[in-house]
Amino acid sequence: MSTGPASTLLGLATTYVDNGKFADAAALYSAALMAPEAGKLSQQDPWGNVKIPILNPSNLSSPMTGQWQDVKSLIQTPEAYSSLVGLPVVGLPLNESSSFIIETTYLVVDCEPFKKSPYPSNITSQIQRTNYTRLEELVPGQVWSDKSIKNDPFKPQERITSFFIDTDRSTYGSTNDTEGVLTARLDAFLGNQNTTILRNGNDTVREPRKLLFASVYPRGDKEDGQFDLNVAHCLVSQAHVEVGVRCQGTLITYGLAQNFPLAVATGVLASTATERFLANSSSYPFVQNAFSKARESYVDLSAVPKEAFSSRLGLLLNTYYQLSTQPLGYFGSLSRNLSLYGPDVLPATDVDAYLPANLSSVNMTFLDLWSSFEARVQDNQAPFIGATTTANVTTTEEVFVCNFAWLSLLLAASNVILITGIVALILKRMTLGPEFFGPVASMTYENPFVKIPEGGSTLDAMERARIMRDVEVYVADVAGEKDVGHVAFAAGVPLRKLERSRTYA
Repeated sequence: MSTGPASTLLGLATTYVDNGKFADAAALYSAALMAPEAGKLSQQDPWGNVKIPILNPSNLSSPMTGQWQDVKSLIQTPEAYSSLVGLPVVGLPLNESSSFIIETTYLVVDCEPFKKSPYPSNITSQIQRTNYTRLEELVPGQVWSDKSIKNDPFKPQERITSFFIDTDRSTYGSTNDTEGVLTARLDAFLGNQNTTILRNGNDTVREPRKLLFASVYPRGDKEDGQFDLNVAHCLVSQAHVEVGVRCQGTLITYGLAQNFPLAVATGVLASTATERFLANSSSYPFVQNAFSKARESYVDLSAVPKEAFSSRLGLLLNTYYQLSTQPLGYFGSLSRNLSLYGPDVLPATDVDAYLPANLSSVNMTFLDLWSSFEARVQDNQAPFIGATTTANVTTTEEVFVCNFAWLSLLLAASNVILITGIVALILKRMTLGPEFFGPVASMTYENPFVKIPEGGSTLDAMERARIMRDVEVYVADVAGEKDVGHVAFAAGVPLRKLERSRTYA
């Protein structure tokens, strides 16, 4: 699956049109959140897709940039990955080992510490009586601009949620874009660099997009319905990485910002599963019990360290954004027909594959290429836009090699065991007496058929055997003069050899 500009444009042409596939994305997002911790730490998501590790943002400009870094030992928490879901990979052989390189892009979020203030309300700090003018002052934004009872960020699409996200910058086509900066940012995302704006010294084109995250939490221990508003200011940028795999940015659109809080919204006054994951990525994020106190129904995100919150928010934004652009790629049963996923492309230039041959996104604006791109992808039957990579496939098989030295030793030992067994069978056949040889010395205690000096009853078996080392003992017939013999362990008494034809009692 490509994560290049074409994937984003595919989302604009499908998912974001009248909220076309946000329901699919929400279902997949919920499934990813509900996965057990072992699954979140796994190198594959629940559908077997390859998850992309995230490099620490501090390393992106360090001397290590451009070099391969082993991240396997760093996977100790879910936020070590860029997303809870991976990238679908098609065409891998079923019974061979494969290694290949993936070029991909993900969002990097860097947030400041939360600022807490009383919830703006016309009646103390009650959430049901919002003062929208004051809320606009605390959380100014473009997605939820001109906040009102009909444009309530805590009730998107008439559904209750406990947080929302916003941005300070308008999206494409805004009337506020007097200098064409927003248009230039979108064009640059597609590959068309507007050098005129850069030469004019307008660095706004290069600045990361600002994101605002607002969440509510009950104030104090009293059940009086008063809340605090936690607001965090974040910067969102893109990271471009190559990931080596071995197998056995972005547009913050209105649709994404408005639907992300609703992905796992419960419709009740309580923190969502998204917020619970942001508070603790190792715990189960869904509430399983009804709480009697408001503070038990909410999580206080202002208590989360800003580094942890930034990593987790980036993880969830990448997850939902990735699912919303191409949700059909995560329902499994993907065709192994590689031609179905489009021509061979790299993520950086994947838009060009869906434009006429004489056109290139490097020389076109978004407005120029959009109609041609949209017309082509509408007829695309693939579940996602694919990117091309070359894999090295290794077939392994077990090979047995004979070491003649060890073989000789094995045969010699086996022959010794075989001969010993044969001799044992022969001796067994020749022996007429019963097999009661154990600790032989123990059979001499109080034995009337063993004539030895009296005493020694306190000696242990080993000491008694040492003293009697010269005594000859037999298993023989001690009643040789009678018609019916008696077999016993004996020494120093009249004996008669055992005979096969004689009867013994």
